[in-house]
Amino acid sequence: MSRAARLAIAALRRAAGGLLLLVGATFVIYITIRSAPGDAIDAISPMGTPPDVKARLMEEFGLDRDPFTGYIAWLMRSLFGDFGESLVFSPGAPVMEVVLPAFGRTLLLSASALVACLILAILAALLLGEPSRRQQLLTGPLYVATAAPSFVVAVVFVQFVNWGIKAFLVEGGYVPPSWYPLEMYTESLVPYVFAGLTLIAGDGLFMDFFNSVRADLNALRNAQFIAAVKAKGARTLGHIARNMVMPLLSGYAARLPIVLGGVVIVEYVFTLDGGGYVLLEAARERDFPVVVGLSVLFTATIIAVNLLTDIIRALVDPREVAHGG
Repeated sequence: MSRAARLAIAALRRAAGGLLLLVGATFVIYITIRSAPGDAIDAISPMGTPPDVKARLMEEFGLDRDPFTGYIAWLMRSLFGDFGESLVFSPGAPVMEVVLPAFGRTLLLSASALVACLILAILAALLLGEPSRRQQLLTGPLYVATAAPSFVVAVVFVQFVNWGIKAFLVEGGYVPPSWYPLEMYTESLVPYVFAGLTLIAGDGLFMDFFNSVRADLNALRNAQFIAAVKAKGARTLGHIARNMVMPLLSGYAARLPIVLGGVVIVEYVFTLDGGGYVLLEAARERDFPVVVGLSVLFTATIIAVNLLTDIIRALVDPREVAHGG
């Protein structure tokens, strides 16, 4: 069998596994809806919801059937992006029209913050090299500074920025920036930059990435094949860069769920109109179709990123295909 055929089989196997994982995740979401205490429809709909809307919700979520057939009916609708209509957040609008633009902003913010964190981790690993006692004077405080949850960092950041603007701009007679005090729906990118910095600085993300990158980089530098390349008088940079691609990509995919989890609260603190803000607002207002639609999007994104990483690993490393991975 040719390598291309084995690669195609491996990709199909991974895609099938990702699809099964997504189905399993949606089943958990669906069972959670049905397991709501009391009347499930009353639990997932706002107070005062008209009877006809409740009847439509019951049909959309398959609550008028047994759990198995109800889930299959709901899954078939969901696979085509039909999560019903928003009840409160944007009444009458299809859920996907409400959540897709917001989720796109969340995904861009999370991916950009993680890319920036990766670049900083690579630069720090190249600069510091092998661990030493002297470096602990620098890395020790960084561990402490970045150990706080991202939402705590966000709250402190907002308070500090707004205090600084009030003290040095407003009281000094200057016109404050348009995003002060970090209001929602501003056209400025500054709050998004602040949110990205918060994601990098919180949850121990930077130090975790830095330690992982430095360990992989130092292991490669000390590898036997790199010693052989040096003995031949050739440059080692290209060999190290090629062999760092997959560790970096795998590390990125592994940390994306952490960032997507933290961005929900961070967006709410900075009042950014992203998926995290919409998710919490919809949950507060009991707009369950919107909550479910966003939950599926978050889950599907994480599964898709890991699937893409596996396929790229199979393309880059022939051993993955040779071993039947």
